[in-house]
Amino acid sequence: MQLPVRVSLLLNPTVSVGILLATGFGTLVFVSTPFLFPLISEHYGIGLGLTSFIGTFQLGGFVIGSWGAGRRLSPTRRVFFVALVLAVVANLISALLPAYPILIGLRFLSGISMGMISWFGWVQVFGDEARMGEIAVVGPIVGVLTSPLIALVATRGGASSIFFFLGLLAIGPLIFNRTTGVTDPPRPTTERHQAVFVAQILLLFLGLFTLGGSSVFTYAVVIGAQRLELSASQVAWVFSLNALCSTLSAGRTGKRGIPGPWLMSAGVMAILLATANSTWVFAAAAAWWGFAFWMGVPGVFTILAERSEYPQERAGDAQAVMAIGRVFGPLLGGLILQGSGSTMLGWVGGSLMITMGFAVFSIRNLTDPTDTIEHSEPVAN
Repeated sequence: MQLPVRVSLLLNPTVSVGILLATGFGTLVFVSTPFLFPLISEHYGIGLGLTSFIGTFQLGGFVIGSWGAGRRLSPTRRVFFVALVLAVVANLISALLPAYPILIGLRFLSGISMGMISWFGWVQVFGDEARMGEIAVVGPIVGVLTSPLIALVATRGGASSIFFFLGLLAIGPLIFNRTTGVTDPPRPTTERHQAVFVAQILLLFLGLFTLGGSSVFTYAVVIGAQRLELSASQVAWVFSLNALCSTLSAGRTGKRGIPGPWLMSAGVMAILLATANSTWVFAAAAAWWGFAFWMGVPGVFTILAERSEYPQERAGDAQAVMAIGRVFGPLLGGLILQGSGSTMLGWVGGSLMITMGFAVFSIRNLTDPTDTIEHSEPVAN
């Protein structure tokens, strides 16, 4: 019953259609990555560890794009246009499957464009519960609809087809460039304000939580194949279930409750997913993970905004530190998976998530927003 309510947020949005489409495209790029790992490994004849570099460099580009955009750019239509053109070019050239170092470079450029797009959307809604819900719900809805499609494209056309498909889809948001709803504001001053200690700690916790989660979830396709003999298409339906449950919480406009326990429960699901001996347990863990993640993370954004006098500056920071976690998550997960197996991976990644959830819970209850508002000295951009 709640899914139509979440979808209705997108039927009459306050955030522009172009931004919502671009945000959805960014989600699709990252959804496709787990399906690319085995295909890239086979095409180039390289191991899983080296293959993970396509995800690592793409997320590294995301860090630079989201963090750098918040410091150097204004959210103008021109920036929106450039980010999408970069995405189109990077993905269409990637479809040629050039030499592997060149492909890595192209994925890095793709990541930069995704980071700019993510910052562009979140910076306009950060701290606004209702509008954050519109941005947040896009990703899960895209995941529901496209995970099986990506698996089908991967099965029939390989890595080249996935990149080509992504390149074509990036053109869609460009059609709505003139209706992004963003006027060209004057450029901000070259001063930024350093976050106070509490905000810095919250950002660190977000990064570590994402590190633990991405170390497990990135390899869900591999875990499903190794432990349960699931095909890529079968895991894609599990991803869709994860995304479907995410829509129930991502678009929520009311109170989400205390974020810490939600984050901790997501960590428990990471352990269950990586250690599952039953397809039902695997699927149920993925489903609750998606719901709990989007109940918890926006709540952390709210805590961060409440403890910041300059919440828009923290928007890019939050996206960037989470991207940093996703950069090193696949590397950590690949090393543990190859060296010790999926059970150890689940316990390491899940325990890190649980610990960070408890840490966020502690920060929320031990600090008062009125006592931690930033009054720091401006720093050079």
